[in-house]
Amino acid sequence: MEAPAIPTLFTTAMSRLRRRGAGLGGAALAGTALLQLPVQVGCADVPDLGSIDQNDWAQYEGQRNTTMVSYTGGSWSVCKYPNTRFGCGAIDIWVKVRVRPVTGADLDWKRVGIVYKTPDDATERTAIGNYVTTWGNGDEEWHVPVQVSLAQKAVLFNAWYQDGAGHTYFDDNNGELHVAIDGPATNIIRAEPWRDTVVVTEERITGSLSFQLADLDFDKQLEVVATTDDWNSVIWFGMGQPGDTNKLYWAEDYPWSGRERWQLDVDLPGGQALKYAVVYRHGVVNNASVYEFWDNNFGANYVAQRQVVTP
Repeated sequence: MEAPAIPTLFTTAMSRLRRRGAGLGGAALAGTALLQLPVQVGCADVPDLGSIDQNDWAQYEGQRNTTMVSYTGGSWSVCKYPNTRFGCGAIDIWVKVRVRPVTGADLDWKRVGIVYKTPDDATERTAIGNYVTTWGNGDEEWHVPVQVSLAQKAVLFNAWYQDGAGHTYFDDNNGELHVAIDGPATNIIRAEPWRDTVVVTEERITGSLSFQLADLDFDKQLEVVATTDDWNSVIWFGMGQPGDTNKLYWAEDYPWSGRERWQLDVDLPGGQALKYAVVYRHGVVNNASVYEFWDNNFGANYVAQRQVVTP
């Protein structure tokens, strides 16, 4: 393979910098783990930055190949530094990654890990995992720990694998990144009933509903499912623009938190009550795996009840 021409490499590098933006910061290493990259890299094409937003070193240097490496969908969290006053001082989120070993590889150059960020901090960080077991088909299971603060309940990540034979592979969920969270889905999306202004009468149901969510990605899907007749019929409210009635729209950012508030202004025929729940989907483009998060008030749904005035 011939090395890419210098103008091509320069153009690629500048495109990557422009896409990342000046405010995202540089790469960093998680904890004290030292990442060592092999001197000899695989024979891979220069990434096509026009197809997806290449924005971490593994995407830039490696090849997307879910045969060689993939996120298994398994993750869990562990409380760190517990104390009686504040609970956990920090949270470890563990991610389970599968890789396919290469015969004759140099194990000194073999690494498995993730490149990750959080909704409130887009800085690119790298965490390195540990070998756990070999499956019956010969694939290996590795576990990768990431420590986050109590305010950072989610990580978005790209799983990567340096096979010890000069290649870097990655699984970035087709450019949309994978998601692992600590705790329930309400850490990603939750209704804010204390902000609701909905009034239910026999003639009309009008007012606004409010929702808070972690800004995992620009390409998101937010929907509210509701009923005015105790689920005999169902109404789905999709996304729109500010001023749209019966459509969800962005209302404001919560500064420095990586969270947003969305609002739904409803105008419906009257009924006894408006019952509703909300769902947030990440990975809704590029044929990515979709991550779905619900807040249905722990199965009870949220209710805006018709007020009965006693003479």
